[in-house]
Amino acid sequence: MPSDLTTSVEVRAVTSPADARRFVDLPWHLYRGDARWRPMLRRVMRTKMDAGKNPLHREVEVANFVAYQGERPVGRISASIDSAYVERYGDCAFFGHFESTADDDVAGALLETAEHWARRRGMVKMVGPYSYSTREEVGLLADGYDTPPTLMQPYNPPYYLRLVEAAGYRKKFDSASYRWDTGAAGAVQRRLVKRADAVMDAQGATVRSVRMKDFGNELETLRALYNDSFARHPENVPLSKAVFAGMAAEMRPLIDPRIVRIVECDGGPIGFLLMLPDVNEIAGQSGRLTPSMLLRIAARRRGRIPGVDTAVVVLIGAVETQFGAGIGRILAGEIVRASTGSGYSSVATTWVHEDNVWSNSLAAQMKTEPDKRHRVYQKAL
Repeated sequence: MPSDLTTSVEVRAVTSPADARRFVDLPWHLYRGDARWRPMLRRVMRTKMDAGKNPLHREVEVANFVAYQGERPVGRISASIDSAYVERYGDCAFFGHFESTADDDVAGALLETAEHWARRRGMVKMVGPYSYSTREEVGLLADGYDTPPTLMQPYNPPYYLRLVEAAGYRKKFDSASYRWDTGAAGAVQRRLVKRADAVMDAQGATVRSVRMKDFGNELETLRALYNDSFARHPENVPLSKAVFAGMAAEMRPLIDPRIVRIVECDGGPIGFLLMLPDVNEIAGQSGRLTPSMLLRIAARRRGRIPGVDTAVVVLIGAVETQFGAGIGRILAGEIVRASTGSGYSSVATTWVHEDNVWSNSLAAQMKTEPDKRHRVYQKAL
């Protein structure tokens, strides 16, 4: 769609608190009237942008930009370089936090600005959207627009794919998100629990909930499990202690310890399941912790937040030495056992890479089809 010829597009770097406010607030201008949109909390986005508060900035070089027509903000984008990703996958930068009006000129100017920033730093490829890194929100929604996103699922209008492709980007990979009702397919779920119990008996494995009173040590256990189990995962880079602690600080107020599980064998951890309550179900679109949300969180009973009926599988994995030992069966059974035993009526996942054989096999055990698909793009610079 051509832009208004009388008003050119100007892209400016975010360099002041006023610029940062425009960057954070822009989605509220674009998504007004879209009942399916669920925004990130404003304070969370501000913290992510703040190099003094977000330890990720010590490992990832970041720049943020806002596009204007006149003095009206019409789009935004981030550009970033993750040194750990570059070391593993080559000279590649990311674009992320992409938002734009349905205007090829606006989107093109934003992407061109991010590309220029990356070229000046020696990068030869741009990939995205990755919101600063592969550890954050990933991809553009490509299918599944009929329902709101769950926690940590990106959302965007369908025209975003056209804008990015018009700027020369092509698919790098797709990911799938899944959802199923805990009250459906009872026979399948009972079979999954039975198989899990059989593997635990055969392996001598046990499963426990996370110990919130020992949160610091539990955090290190989960980080070590994540880094081991995702060592060969496509697009993955290891999580440092500081970055994982920053992510956990965001999650901690939401954690229901009954749906975070650690699998142990011979006295050591070998697998994990991290699920969180889907607070998008009560969040609305204000971008703030409303009195109603705060009351619901304060009124939680045994970790369950009133009004939240979905448990979201955020991370799941088994240490590499246990691949093929049936730990996936244990974790599949624990998804069923933890969610139903804690009173959740449905389970959803974040994103599962199309080449992640282990996680896609695990999803297949739940006998469900993808609920949404997200797409990551790439372009040679």
